[in-house]
Amino acid sequence: MFSDTSKSESGHVFDIPLYVDRLMRANNSGAFLIINITPDDFMQLTGAASCVQIDFPLITARQRGFEPKIRNAASSANLEVIENSGSDGSRFLDININGTSDKVAMICSKILRGVFGVSGDIELMFQHDGLAPSEAT
Repeated sequence: MFSDTSKSESGHVFDIPLYVDRLMRANNSGAFLIINITPDDFMQLTGAASCVQIDFPLITARQRGFEPKIRNAASSANLEVIENSGSDGSRFLDININGTSDKVAMICSKILRGVFGVSGDIELMFQHDGLAPSEAT
């Protein structure tokens, strides 16, 4: 998923709406956003103008340990969890969110709190590629 052009920027929970908006305005099928809480704890996002998919890999034991919290956070937001398998048999949980960038960002923040215990003062790392510019053109 990473490329030579991907960028990393630090921020906080209140920055999530900006990045989600840029992802949804990207008009680039290869665009992605990864919100890192720690190097091992993250959520991956891909999307389009009206829908974002959150992807949680369940490859390591630590990641698999978050599965009940991911499912609970999705359920509490009335979202469906779709389980997929990679070609190597690895499991992934995907959550599709339809709506505005504000709605998607709010749900992402809620999931980060519910799954990883993220609060407003925790520093996050936003890794991304192919996002639209910070300001609409």
